[in-house]
Amino acid sequence: METTSNEFKKELGNIKDNVRQGANSIRQNVEQQIENSNWQERYEELRKRAGEAVEASEDFVKEHPYYTLLGAAAVGFLAGMILRRK
Repeated sequence: METTSNEFKKELGNIKDNVRQGANSIRQNVEQQIENSNWQERYEELRKRAGEAVEASEDFVKEHPYYTLLGAAAVGFLAGMILRRK
């Protein structure tokens, strides 16, 4: 009976060690994936594209000021109509 208990404890210890090793391996893999994902580069690319979109919008406003004013007036009118109903 004592031998079975000792074997059980030993096997349980082995299982714990295997679980720890597996968890450490997973953690290391996740950390490596995070480092390899290049989030900083993606952020910079997104920031660059957003800046280009702002510049394109500014160019449109400069080239078509009357359309811009009419569009803004239409949006204001519609917003006023919606808010008045509530």
